[in-house]
Amino acid sequence: MPKELLLRSFEDLLSTAKLFKEALSRYKPYSANKDYSEEEKLFYDALSFRYQKLVEAFLSFLKALELYLFGEASDTLRGRLLRLEKGQFISDMDLYLEARILRNKIVHAYLPDELEELYAEIVNKGKKLLLEIENLEKKREVFL
Repeated sequence: MPKELLLRSFEDLLSTAKLFKEALSRYKPYSANKDYSEEEKLFYDALSFRYQKLVEAFLSFLKALELYLFGEASDTLRGRLLRLEKGQFISDMDLYLEARILRNKIVHAYLPDELEELYAEIVNKGKKLLLEIENLEKKREVFL
C-alpha cells in the first residue's frame, strides 16, 4: 500500500475524530426520566452517528496500517488487532472489539433505559478511542 493512501486514511481518521470531539464537547448525560424534544434527540442521534463513523474510520485505518506495515491483511479483525497490539500501535485489542460491538448495538437500542446506558458507553468508549488516536499521532513518524 502506498504511503499516500495510508496518510489519507489517517487524515480521514483525524477529521472524523474532530467531529466526534465536537459532539462530546456539547454532551450532557442522557436521562431515561426526561422527555426530550425532537431537537434534543437529534443531538443524541448525531453523537451516535459520529461514534459509528469514528469506529469505522479507525478500523479502516488499522486495516490500511496493517497492509502498509506487513504487506498483507489478516483474515480476521481479531488477527489484525493482535498483530497491531504486538507492534504497539494500539494499546488494547479488546477496546476495538468492544467498540465494534457497541457500534452494532446502537441501531437496536430504543427504550429510554437502554439509551441512557448506551450514550454513557458511547462517551466512555469514544474517549478511549480518542486517546488511542493521540498515541498514534505521537508514533506518526514510525508509520508515515
